[in-house]
Amino acid sequence: QREQQGQGGGGGGKPKQQQQSQQKQVQQKQPHSPAGKGKLVTDNKVAVKSQQQEPAKPPDSCGRVEILSHLKLYDRTIPPTQALSFTSSKVHPAFVKLGVQMARDIVVGSNARCAALICAVKTFISDYKCPKTKEIRSHLNIALKPCFSYLSQCRMMCVSMENFIKHIKLQITKSSPDLTESEAREELLEACEDFFKENIYLAGKSITEKAVNRIVNGDTILIFKKSQLILHILLEAKAQNKEFKVVVVDSRPDLSGVSSCERLTAAGIPCSYVYINSSTYIMKKVTKVMLAADALLANGYVLGPVGTAMMGLIANTYNKPVIVCCETYKFCERVQTDSILYNELADPDSMLKTLNAEESPVAGWRESPNTRLVNLVYDTTPPALVSIVITEIAELPCSSAPVVLRRGAVKM
Repeated sequence: QREQQGQGGGGGGKPKQQQQSQQKQVQQKQPHSPAGKGKLVTDNKVAVKSQQQEPAKPPDSCGRVEILSHLKLYDRTIPPTQALSFTSSKVHPAFVKLGVQMARDIVVGSNARCAALICAVKTFISDYKCPKTKEIRSHLNIALKPCFSYLSQCRMMCVSMENFIKHIKLQITKSSPDLTESEAREELLEACEDFFKENIYLAGKSITEKAVNRIVNGDTILIFKKSQLILHILLEAKAQNKEFKVVVVDSRPDLSGVSSCERLTAAGIPCSYVYINSSTYIMKKVTKVMLAADALLANGYVLGPVGTAMMGLIANTYNKPVIVCCETYKFCERVQTDSILYNELADPDSMLKTLNAEESPVAGWRESPNTRLVNLVYDTTPPALVSIVITEIAELPCSSAPVVLRRGAVKM
């Protein structure tokens, strides 16, 4: 009876051990079968193709610090056009040119970069032709999207550029569908021109008039690095025959304060040039500190070039007034209290440059496993260190930033 049950349980088939051994043999033969081999070859081709389409990434030895691992590190050793992850035919030549200029630090400064972006958008709109089956207000935003993506791949956009992009997208969406293509194009070009005139040109002129009234005879004004707005204020004060001195504080790696000192001395303004490590000593002789801002955040913190917070802290220690000049279109709804959450990493090798062309002591930092160079672009200054912010609207405290942002939202 046991033999009959064993034969019946097998169902006339093979024992379980023989079936399992046959299944293992089939699984071992499958990778060597023509179908399996073709599948592996196809996967390899897809993997190689995906690697070719991905933009080039900087090497791991480019100064990656764990606390700053969320920030994008741009590789300056390759051309920006080589890192495109989409077809270059969708990017207008004006944007390609601007992206290269931004990546190579040819166009610097928040106002200059925003003005260059406005010119690129105007060129794009002038050359744009809407398909017959599309509406310009829906298709133009789609056509501009790869251009803006390309710029962000070249370098992180500043707050002024982001605010202009929001503005022009809103104007495109609000354009009437009853307008012809030429009429809509003229309306958008006029909107770009008005944005530049109101928020950059006229705003800078109004800030200059207010800031010049703060300068009196006998002042010693400290400025940090280079700002076109601050230079325009000082030159205008000199044109009004005001007698004052200027102390230019500079820092590596760009040493842009040299250009500020040359321009001021050419206008006949007495200048002193010091490095940032000497600012504590020179602050005793200063009467006012005038700083520029790349953005004013919603919580009142000032986003500026790295070193701005140090100037504000030293001036506050010596009870010196800190005046920040900033246009209202640079106000941002973002809230930030440190320089780590939102920042930009510049090329760490630029910190190796020396004035006498000698080799830097840390030139071989890439070969050292315990050495990292970090070149941050921005820092945040707490509102407690700022005496007043001069805008085209009025002279305001940092705490009034939400009011200005609410006013701008209502205006839109």
